[in-house]
Formats: sequence, structure tokens, C-alpha cells
Amino acid sequence: MKNSKKTAQPSADVIPIFGRDEMNLIEFPFGPITAGSAKTFEIEHTVIDRKLKRPVNRKLLITGSDAFGLPKPIDDQVLIGMKALTSEAGFQSKTVYFSRYHLCRTLGWAPDGRSYKRLEDAMDRIAGTTLKFKDSWWDKGESEWTSKTFHLIEEVSLCSRDQLDRKRMEQGTATLPLCSFVWSDVIWKSFQDGFIRKFDMVMWRKIASGRRREVPLRLYRVLAKRFFNCTSTTMKVRRLCVGTLGICRRNSPSQLKRILQRAVDWLIECGYLREARFQQAHNGELEVVFIQAHAMDRKSKTAKERKQPGAPSPLMQWFRKLPQEKQSQLMNRALEYCKEHRRDAFEGYQRNQAEAGPTFEGYRELVLEQFWRSRSRSQSDAA
Repeated sequence: MKNSKKTAQPSADVIPIFGRDEMNLIEFPFGPITAGSAKTFEIEHTVIDRKLKRPVNRKLLITGSDAFGLPKPIDDQVLIGMKALTSEAGFQSKTVYFSRYHLCRTLGWAPDGRSYKRLEDAMDRIAGTTLKFKDSWWDKGESEWTSKTFHLIEEVSLCSRDQLDRKRMEQGTATLPLCSFVWSDVIWKSFQDGFIRKFDMVMWRKIASGRRREVPLRLYRVLAKRFFNCTSTTMKVRRLCVGTLGICRRNSPSQLKRILQRAVDWLIECGYLREARFQQAHNGELEVVFIQAHAMDRKSKTAKERKQPGAPSPLMQWFRKLPQEKQSQLMNRALEYCKEHRRDAFEGYQRNQAEAGPTFEGYRELVLEQFWRSRSRSQSDAA
């Protein structure tokens, strides 16, 4: 992280548009969907090893601490937020500084006392959970399946209310201390090896806003990985529900189908899926075919526009109508402002400028929006 100061920064107002998701943590559930008294949770996948050319078992054993227990579905959300903040910092350091206010806004939560307590409880469970991957952790740097036992984070430091109150009395609100967490060596190596994928935080927050969001959120992450270079994917229902989403294995096929259908309906309503069809495989096992939204006319220009994170805002529509010279002048002024006051937006623009893709367009809009808001506030104060 370029700026290692442990004090609050103005850039905390910027909500990440995109994040990164670690690929190993998608294939296995980070704990069960339903709460229980068990302190361990084991998942096993039987797959065909391409090199060995025979079936192999890949296992994950999750062990919760005595004090905090197994991870809960809400911990998945907090992990996504933590990875989004790490991505915004450019993966510069395994130690990431943040404010609870900014993390809550990243997750789409109300920044209040209840949400702060949820963050603290989730981070306690994450820090206290041991993951044991048996021949199931893909090491991209070594290009091999490995066995690893580790914690996702080595350390977490959350500022207490008393600590914040003391700092306010001593130094004022401009230099409030930040919280921090430290990624473990194993997960950090995977980040550095590039075993991560782009993650649409706008769609993720939209899905997270619904009721019974635990299964849709996990399903969205799985499908986003499967849709990397295709528009449809077929999966076995039991393997998906039990082995990847963490649904109780005691459910019957009809119950699993009903749970999965509810999640599919919400993803369709959110605009991510076009449809999902259940069918019987040749061996009689129940399968489901997922089709991404707008997949049938993906090659058309209209579908390509729909796949953007959102339609152009009125501000961007106005900006694009300006002469090229005016656009350049306004953009330079906006970048100068964000470089000083909205560092996250400025660095995101700089990182993605060479690609000139949807991510860059998102940050360009964010830079202009932050600059325009600053001008509006200045004019309001002058009035």
C-alpha cells in the first residue's frame, strides 16, 4: 500500500465499483449456510485429475475456534469487502488499513453501531478459522494442486470506541486512527500469483440487498467464474448445492432444487441470469443449466452495452457531448482534484487507463462525479 498512514483519509467516501475474488475460495464454501453447533465442516469433491487420468478426492476441512465457532454466510460478505479494499489499494501490501465506515459502505451496509458489531464478529470468526486443504489448493505460481493448512488473516486490529473518543479529544476528527488486517502468506501468494478474477461490486451489492441472500451471493460468485469465457454452464445440482454452496447434505433432491430455484429467481430479477433449466443427466442425476443474461444476442452491439455495470449517467451523457478539447480540460481538472482529495478514484483510473475497458469507464465516471460534487458543494457554501 503506497500510503501507510494509519489515519482517516478523504478517499474513504469512494465506494469500490470493482473488486477481485480469489479463485480457490469460490469452489468450496467458507462454512455452512445454516447455523449449527458443530465446530468443524468438511467438504469433499471427487474429480478426474487430468495428469493422473483417474478420479481423485479433493477435501477441505474448516475448523472454527471454541470462542467464535464456524464461519457464517455473513463472513463471505465481509471477505468480499476486504478483498475489494485490497484491490483498491493495488495489492501493494498484505497489511490493509481501513475505516469501519468505509468497509460498511463497500458492503452496502448502513454505517451504524449494529453494522460495526457485525463486522467485528465476522472478523473474529475469520481470524479464528483454520482451513485445511487436502490436495485441493491450486498454487498458480507452481501450477500444481497442493495441501495447505492456514488462516486467511494473521492479524486484525479494530479501533475501539474509547480509542476513537480519546483521539478526537486529542487531535480532532482529521487524524482518527484506522483499523487494519493482515492477510496470511498463503492467500497473499495467491493474490500475487494472479489467481484472482475481476468482481462486479455493483451487481454484488444489488444481489446482497435481497432477502435470503446467502445462497444467491454464493451462486453469483460461482457463476461469475464459470461465465469467464462462455455464456452458459451445466452443473450437477447436488455437487453444486452441497459441495460448493454449503447447503445441508440431508436435503432431498427436490428440496435442493427448490432452494436453488429461489436463488435463480433472484439472480434473474437482478438482471444477471437470463434463465436456468433443470434436466436429468444420462445417469439419472439432476442437473441445472444456467444461461447468462443477454447471452442469445451477446454479439450484438445492444447486448454489449447492456453488459456494462450500468447505463451512462446523466453526467456522462452530458460529458460525452462536449467538444474533445473541453472533455480533456475537464478531465484534467477532475484528476487533479481526485489526486489530492479522492486518492482511491485517482489510482483506480490510473491503473485501468491502458485497458480502456468497462473498468476504466467506471473509474472515469467516478472521477468526474467526485469532482462535480466538490464544485456543487463549493457553490452551495458560497451562496
